[in-house]
Amino acid sequence: MAEQGGDMFKGFLLGGILGAALGVLFAPRSGKDIRADLKDESDELLDKAKKELETIKEELNDLGGKISDTIEKGKNIFETKENNEEDDFAAELQSEEEEPEPEKKKPARKGKTAKKDKE
Repeated sequence: MAEQGGDMFKGFLLGGILGAALGVLFAPRSGKDIRADLKDESDELLDKAKKELETIKEELNDLGGKISDTIEKGKNIFETKENNEEDDFAAELQSEEEEPEPEKKKPARKGKTAKKDKE
């Protein structure tokens, strides 16, 4: 979008310069009148250039604001997801701690100890 404005501004500036040059060459008026006209035209061109520059600055500021907002939203989403994953992990660990471990059966004793148990 700024590229179109820049091309338009360049074309406008080039057309103004060429028009002024041709006007000086083919003008049937005195040099004093021509200089006054050139000054007026250059002032108009300068005003238009300043307005175009202000427009471009505003567009860039708006774009910068949008980019900042988008980055902030992305950070918030990432942090929220990261926190959710941490909470899920902590909940999973807690649920594992709360579940009793199944009791393991003791293997039957063999040999001398088994005889003592029978007595």
